[in-house]
Amino acid sequence: DLRAWGVKMNDQQDKTLINQSISVALLIDNPHLISVIGEIRWKEWGHPPEPEDVAWWVDITRREAGRDRLPVTWVAIDQLGQAVGAVGLDTFDIPERRDRSPWVVGVVVAPLHRSNGIGGHMLATLELWAKNCGYPQAWVGTGGRAIAFYQKCGWELVESIHRPSGEEVSILTKVL
Repeated sequence: DLRAWGVKMNDQQDKTLINQSISVALLIDNPHLISVIGEIRWKEWGHPPEPEDVAWWVDITRREAGRDRLPVTWVAIDQLGQAVGAVGLDTFDIPERRDRSPWVVGVVVAPLHRSNGIGGHMLATLELWAKNCGYPQAWVGTGGRAIAFYQKCGWELVESIHRPSGEEVSILTKVL
């Protein structure tokens, strides 16, 4: 790491260096990381209206770890072999919008690794895989600051829906 030698780097150089030290691989090829990714997702979303049991998050992560067909999950791995994030693609995510497919799901980067370009790196890997599998377009349902993240990655906001839980979900799409 050049920073260890006192070399000053701007934000873009810093993100490039971090991305070079992060690999993105299929979770199915790294089964030892399934529980880690499940726990990262649980810490992020394991509160109402979502399930609160960490075992549920680990189980869903295991079920989303496909290879050639949906669902599939990619994991970001640092140079020490530790999982620092994940991104999935599944047939659907929003019950109200089952007419659209596929959906990006479970995008998360561990808090200490955020704002370093890892999420964008994972998403770009997933988008390329989806395009190569013949999917012309993908969808994501999200909210809050994640909306700006997706827009920065080239996704277009197309609608907002109000869920029965009271949650507002923004739907974004991208032609792959």
